[in-house]
Amino acid sequence: MKYESTLILVGFLATTLVLGMGCKFSGQKNDCVKRLEGIAKMERQLVESAETIDVSLRNALMTAYADFSNFCHEADETPEFLFRRADLLRSAGYFQEAMTQLRDIHDHFKDFDKRPICAFLVGFIAEEELNDREQARKTYEQVIELHPESRAAEWASQSILNLDMPQD
Repeated sequence: MKYESTLILVGFLATTLVLGMGCKFSGQKNDCVKRLEGIAKMERQLVESAETIDVSLRNALMTAYADFSNFCHEADETPEFLFRRADLLRSAGYFQEAMTQLRDIHDHFKDFDKRPICAFLVGFIAEEELNDREQARKTYEQVIELHPESRAAEWASQSILNLDMPQD
């Protein structure tokens, strides 16, 4: 009898745990939907104020992209949101952070269709924003090696040719 009671209790606890986890995952999904809605609203506001950059809105959107990506990491939107965040970081002058974000996307989202572009943009930022021609060259060479059939490889090849031209 004691053994049966223990089995019933274990079964009850297991059922409660599974149901509780289902509620948690359901709640997480709902929270991701709310985060998506908030991001969509901020993106619309940013587009509406396209003539001038609303710095506080840009910062809020960068935070929202990061929060979504941390909380809803497995969501299909995550790599795209991180890509957009990298663009906002660059526009805010946070070049190293943008490069780090692009590297992270490239390295952790193997199925993301913009992976070659992420790799290229790291070199582009190094070249154009940081005037680090050596880092740019290394990055462009990596783009060509890792993504030889991509448009980004074509851009990287052209960029290397431009790096070889004498500076004014």
